[in-house]
Amino acid sequence: MTKVIITCVSILLLAACSNPRRVEQLPPIKSPDTSSKVFLKHTFPAGPGIHRLTFKLDNAPIYRFGDTRQFSFYLDTGDYTFGYSHGSEDCETSVHIGPSANYVFELGPECHIELISE
Repeated sequence: MTKVIITCVSILLLAACSNPRRVEQLPPIKSPDTSSKVFLKHTFPAGPGIHRLTFKLDNAPIYRFGDTRQFSFYLDTGDYTFGYSHGSEDCETSVHIGPSANYVFELGPECHIELISE
């Protein structure tokens, strides 16, 4: 019986850790007509550590990737700090988001945060 309970708890914990989830709310959009869409893609290899990859916006944790490889959201025009934490890596870079555009950023190992398409 104990073995069954431990197995069930382990499965529930694994499922909870592997699901993507929003950690904090994104800032509200003040100008919907000029806001831009931001796409994030990560290039980390699959494995148990990927469930700890968390995107940060202005130093606030926003989204934990889980099994997903991408996440998108809208931002108003302005300057922001994009970053991520993954294991012992805690990385960030400054970005400028212009009006009415689509931005694609790639997140990868060794603090790789790069605009790959605008």
